[in-house]
Amino acid sequence: MGITTHKFFAPSYSSQDLSEAREAIEIWQRINYGWLGRTPDYKAAFMAQLAEGHSFYETYSENALNWYKKYAEKCLFLNHVLIDPPVDRSKARIDVRDVYLSVDKDDDKGIYITGAKMVAIASALTHATFVAENSGTAARMEAGRDEDMALVFITDMYAKGVKLISRPSYEFNADSPFDYPLSSRFDENDAVMVFENAFIPWENILIYRDVDKCKGFYAKSGFFNRYNLQAAVRLTIKLEFCIGLLMKGTDAAGTSVFHGVQAQIGELISLKDLM
Repeated sequence: MGITTHKFFAPSYSSQDLSEAREAIEIWQRINYGWLGRTPDYKAAFMAQLAEGHSFYETYSENALNWYKKYAEKCLFLNHVLIDPPVDRSKARIDVRDVYLSVDKDDDKGIYITGAKMVAIASALTHATFVAENSGTAARMEAGRDEDMALVFITDMYAKGVKLISRPSYEFNADSPFDYPLSSRFDENDAVMVFENAFIPWENILIYRDVDKCKGFYAKSGFFNRYNLQAAVRLTIKLEFCIGLLMKGTDAAGTSVFHGVQAQIGELISLKDLM
């Protein structure tokens, strides 16, 4: 496509591409020792698939391709929200329409939606947020009933009618980085995203009122494969941090010379390498 971008922001068409993408994630994750889950490479796990798999979105395939180009060229920071708020999950989604995200109306410019989604981790820091259903919710959707809620789209964080309700900041409440070495540095500010008659232009829509598409999104969009690669690499770096901390602890306690301790640390290292 003639775009210069981060290795993991580009789709992978070979094992070499995928290996280079993995190495790029590894470099990025070492900055925070694997403790930040929603760094820019996290959403790149999905956005790169908009280039390779844009045809999945059929009517909105051009939107998918255009968003990939915009995303990759500028290396934007995106997040996602997939989960319905925990109101009463024993009820059908249509019976909780006053809380769950649904369409109010549409016109020639776009759609207007109301409702809430979570978990909007780090969204306060992002350029935009990708909104969809999680796999469990999508599996329970029914054609002829849930079309108003069968949505996949991207919203700019400055969109009118969009707001965040954040939890208290761990970082703000950390009195000293010596007492709170992780939370003082790596707080991602979890939040609930609320839409109040929010306007989403047609060019940001990927799936609209299509229950079958929403049900097949995880299996067919390619999101899950790349997402799990990013998650596995991050976990590997996090394990390295934990193993290093454990080794420091055993050195301080004078137990690092014990064969049993060495064997157990070795087992953790092998698990890290396996991951």
